[in-house]
Amino acid sequence: MKRLLIILVVFSVGCGGKTPELKQYLLRADAGGQTAELAPVSIGIGELTVAHYIDDPGLVIESSDGEVRAARHHQWAEPLRESLRGYLANEIATASGRAIGSREHKTSNWKRRIDIHIDQLHGTVDGDAILVAHWSMVDAIKLRLLADEYFSDTEPLGGDGYEALVRAEKALLSRLAAGIAATLK
Repeated sequence: MKRLLIILVVFSVGCGGKTPELKQYLLRADAGGQTAELAPVSIGIGELTVAHYIDDPGLVIESSDGEVRAARHHQWAEPLRESLRGYLANEIATASGRAIGSREHKTSNWKRRIDIHIDQLHGTVDGDAILVAHWSMVDAIKLRLLADEYFSDTEPLGGDGYEALVRAEKALLSRLAAGIAATLK
């Protein structure tokens, strides 16, 4: 009987605890930049893929032994591969001064297509954010490879918590976009 009482007390304390609030984050440009696709758009983001482990709503942290965990209560507000498309198009447009198409189905008028694969995008227990990506630029008319690049960088978190991780990941994605924009000039 005493054992049952202890189990009930533990269960009631566990159930009586407050469930953490779900926080969702949008991946959007902070200010300025491309607010709408301008016509005619001759360059656009074609294929955009993300590694399976980050294709999840939860923000991801990697432990020191290489284990990754997606947060349950800190999530992207929309699928990352969709928000990345708009965010990168806006950042590339801002950095290059050219309109960048972000709608994959509107590729018929594009002269150049940018394909991007995000291999790593997560935080670490050491307080950094990591971005590893591969991107290529293709002449959409002649179907010729114009650039084939690899990007890898880290950004220290400017504070504690998932908000700091989101800010650091945005900074890394902006640097990736600047690198892509540099090939357009």
